[in-house]
Amino acid sequence: MTMRTVVSALALAAASTAAASAQTVDRANGESGATVLQLTTVPRAAAMGGALTATGGIASLFANPAGLATVAGFTLHASGQTIFDGAKAGSMALGFRASALRVAVGARYLNLGSIDELVCNGCGGQGTPTGNSLSANELAATGAAAFTLGRSLSVGAAVNYYSTTVADESGSSMSFSAGLRLPARAGAPVSVGASVQFVGGSVDLADFSSPLPQTLRAGIELRPLRPEGSLHLALAADYVGLKGAPGRIVGGAELGLGRPGSFELLGRFGFASGADADYGTKAISFGGGLVLGPLTLDYAYQGSNVFGTQQRLGVTVGR
Repeated sequence: MTMRTVVSALALAAASTAAASAQTVDRANGESGATVLQLTTVPRAAAMGGALTATGGIASLFANPAGLATVAGFTLHASGQTIFDGAKAGSMALGFRASALRVAVGARYLNLGSIDELVCNGCGGQGTPTGNSLSANELAATGAAAFTLGRSLSVGAAVNYYSTTVADESGSSMSFSAGLRLPARAGAPVSVGASVQFVGGSVDLADFSSPLPQTLRAGIELRPLRPEGSLHLALAADYVGLKGAPGRIVGGAELGLGRPGSFELLGRFGFASGADADYGTKAISFGGGLVLGPLTLDYAYQGSNVFGTQQRLGVTVGR
């Protein structure tokens, strides 16, 4: 890697490493890399603090593949957000039912934009522009399947591919994820789930090497009101632990008014402990949604000391 590339790459990576000024990052556990795997790109989950492990549906692909067992048919999800000037992130997923299996593919991306390439010239000044530009981005793709054992317990597994490019350097890795989910039943409106993500992967980028952020998740979701009523309430909480790093508790509430599966207005609120360590993210988040038959529109707002205002928009078609 040339000196001019090092200077440019450091500038591009500033968004991912700025939080290190407030904490010591241990490169051995994956905290310092694979930013896209640590961002909550799903608007509903983001508005509820990041809780997603015990929830069903297509978006569970990004937290617990066992949640895919609730996908009833062809389902499509897409979401996106701006992070700061020129930087964007988002997710896409497609799921369907294939006999007893539910199958899904998805991807998350992080584009940090580009900067002008500079020639160092002895590093005594700011450098001289070459007329070229350098960029940085990350991509994580996932293929997963889930099925139900008996009438209740769902199990799921996923294969993940991660790649990153910074200036003229790139690296990639494969990893494995798996999870369990026990859905709510009549008389017991509580769903629980657990998963382990990104096991076995490590990325080499120039002279820097880091494992993927192996993550343990455990979650619960409570729906205390009758599902056929015009008012529904969901309370969700997750424990999220990165290998070798302190765990966090995240959670939130969702209040819905209307007829489930037909027309609903949704309001959401979330909280995340230790949020400031996660790229300077604010602890409080909120958002809302609108359900029109098979179409769901979602929005989430969250502040960040590093990234500034993060506003996420998402759309899901199908169940």
